[in-house]
Amino acid sequence: MRGERGVAAVTAILVVAVAASAASFMLAQHSAMIDQTSLVAARAQAELFADAGLDWARGVLADDVQRTGGVDSLGEGWAQPIAGLPVERAVVAGAIADEQGKFNLNNLVIGGRSDWDYRILQRLLKELRLPVELADAVMDWIDADQDLTGNGGAENAYYLALKRPYRASNQPMAQVDELYRVRGFDAGTVRRLRPHVTALPVRTAVNINTATPELLAAIFDGKVAGDVLAARLATRATMPFRSAMEISQWAPRADPRVAGGDLGVRSDFFSVRVHVAQDEVRIASEALVRRNPQSGTVSFVWRRGLY
Repeated sequence: MRGERGVAAVTAILVVAVAASAASFMLAQHSAMIDQTSLVAARAQAELFADAGLDWARGVLADDVQRTGGVDSLGEGWAQPIAGLPVERAVVAGAIADEQGKFNLNNLVIGGRSDWDYRILQRLLKELRLPVELADAVMDWIDADQDLTGNGGAENAYYLALKRPYRASNQPMAQVDELYRVRGFDAGTVRRLRPHVTALPVRTAVNINTATPELLAAIFDGKVAGDVLAARLATRATMPFRSAMEISQWAPRADPRVAGGDLGVRSDFFSVRVHVAQDEVRIASEALVRRNPQSGTVSFVWRRGLY
C-alpha cells in the first residue's frame, strides 16, 4: 500500500508540474502575443504621427509663402527645428531644410550640358578639399552620352567591369544617394559633400539667403573677398537679400550670370525629416516637397521611411 501511495503521490506531483509548466508556457505565449500586438499598435500610431509631421511641414511652408512673399531666409519660422514635441505617448521631432540652399547636381544637364555649372561643382569640390575629378564622374553619370568627361569620368565600360556590374544612370538624379554608385565616391566623400548638394527635377538657382559659405565661395569664384562674404552671411538671417539687383549691387565684380541665374532669394524645394518615438518604437520619415509660389500649395516630390 505504501508503494502504491508513493507512486500515486509522485504521479500527482508530475501532473501538477506538467500542468504548471503548460500554464507557464501559455502565459508566456499570451504575454508575447500582447507585447507583439502592443508593438504593432505603437508602430502604426508612430507612422500616423510621422505622416502628420510631414503634413504639418507642408502647412508651415504654405503659410510662409502667404506671409513673406518672394523671399526665404534662415530667420523664418520654417527654418526653426522642433527638438521634441510631446504628443500623447509619443515624442515628435522634425526639421525643414531649404534644398535650394544647395547646388542642384542636375543643373549639369537640365536644358543641355552646362560647362558653367560643371566649373561651379569643381570649385565646390576644391573648397571642400575633395578631388575636383569627381565632377567628371558626376557629369558622366547623369549625361545621356557615353563620352568620357576628363580623367575622372566613367561611363558604362567602367561600371560594367566592376565586380558587381551595373550601368551608368545617364539621366538626372532622383536623390543624392545615387552618388554612392558613382565612381570615386565613398561614404566619407558623400558625407562631406551632402550638406552642399541636392538633386532636384528642374533647373534651380541657389538661394543666397540659405546657402552654405563653401557653395557661395564656389559660385562667386573669388570675386567677393572671404571676409566680406563672412560678414554678410553673419547678418543674413535678420537682413536677407531681397532681390537679384541687391545681389548685383553687393557683388559688382561677380560674373553677371551669378545674379542673373545662379543665385536667387526664394526657394520652391524643401526637404522635411520627422522623427517619432512611440513607446519602444523609433521611426523616421523623410520627404522632398515642392511649393508652388503662385498658389502656395505644397506637394510631395518623393517620400520615404528611414529605418
